[in-house]
Amino acid sequence: MKKKIVSIGIGLGLVVLIGVVLANNKSKIDLAANPKKIKPQIPVKAIEVKEDTFSTSFTLNGETSPVREVTIASEVQGKLVNLLIKNGDRVSAGQAIASLDASVYTAQLRSLEYSISKAELDLERYKRLIDLGGATPLQLESVRINHESLLAQKKEVLQQMDHMQIRAPFSGTMENLLVEKGSYVSFGTKLAELIDNSALKIQVYLSENEAFRVVPGQPVSISSPVLSHPVEGKIAMLSDKADASGKFLAEIHYVNTGEEKLKAGMITDVAFVTGSTSTGLSIPASALTGSAKHAKVFVVKEDKAELREISTGIVTPTKVQVTGGLKAGEQVVVSGQLNLETGTSISIIK
Repeated sequence: MKKKIVSIGIGLGLVVLIGVVLANNKSKIDLAANPKKIKPQIPVKAIEVKEDTFSTSFTLNGETSPVREVTIASEVQGKLVNLLIKNGDRVSAGQAIASLDASVYTAQLRSLEYSISKAELDLERYKRLIDLGGATPLQLESVRINHESLLAQKKEVLQQMDHMQIRAPFSGTMENLLVEKGSYVSFGTKLAELIDNSALKIQVYLSENEAFRVVPGQPVSISSPVLSHPVEGKIAMLSDKADASGKFLAEIHYVNTGEEKLKAGMITDVAFVTGSTSTGLSIPASALTGSAKHAKVFVVKEDKAELREISTGIVTPTKVQVTGGLKAGEQVVVSGQLNLETGTSISIIK
C-alpha cells in the first residue's frame, strides 16, 4: 500500500514536470514567433531657440530682358523685293528695313493723279460756267464731290504704298530674321525681332514681408558675374496683387549704357537694401519642414519628437525669424527629420 502511494506520487510529479516543461517551451515558441518590437531611438541634432537680430535687407535673383522689344510683321501682302537688314544689325527709329513690291499701287497712283488733274480742270470750268449761267449749282457740287473722292482714293493708295516700306519703330538691334528676299508675305507675317538693350528690366518675386518693405522708385543694387562691380537700378513697378503662389511681382529697370553692358537673358542678383534690422526668436533654416509659408518644425519634448506648426517672419538662406509657435529655450531638430513623426523616440547627438 505504501509503495503504491509512492508510485502514484512519483507519477503525479512527472506529469506536473512534463506540463511545466511543455508550457515553458510554448512560451519560448510564442516569443520567437511574435518578438517584442523595441522602438529604437533616432539620433538627431537639435538646437535651442534663441533671440537674434535680422536684417530686413534681402537679395533675389532674376533674368534680364529688354524694356523694349517687338516682333516686326507685315501690315500688307506682297512680294519682298528688298531686305535691307541682317541679324545683328543696328537700326535707327524710322529706318527702312524691308520693302514690298508696290508696282500695282504705283500704277493706281498714276491713274488717280491723272483723274485728279482732270477733276480740278472740270471744277474750274464749272465755276466759270456758273458765273456765265451755263451750269447749275447741282452740277458744280457733283464735280466737287468727284474731286474729293479722287483725293481720298489717292490718300488711301499712298498709305498702302507707305505700308510697303517696313520701318523700325525704334532704335535697336535686329534679331531672329525669319524671311528672305523674294519671299511672299501676307498680313501679319513675322519678319524679325527688334530689341533695344539700352535699358533692361529684371522681374523678381517678393514674399508678403518683402513686398511691404520696398516701394516703387526705390534704388536697388544689381550684381552679375560679368560685372566687375554692382550697378544701380530702381524698382519701376510693384504688383498690388499676389500670384497663385502668394508672391508679388516687382520689375526692376536698369540703364544699360555703361562700359560693362549686360545682355538680355542673363541671371542677376538684385539686392534690396532697407537699412533697418528686426529682432525676434531665431531658428536655423534647416529646422523647417515644408515651406516658410506653411512652416513646421520638430520640437524635442522629453526625448520624443513633436511636430509643430509655427509662424515665420523674416526668412534668410541661413535662419528664420519665428513669430509664433515656439518659446525661447525650446529645442528644435535641425538634422534627422526624415525619420521622425510625432511621438518618435529620439536621442540628441552633439
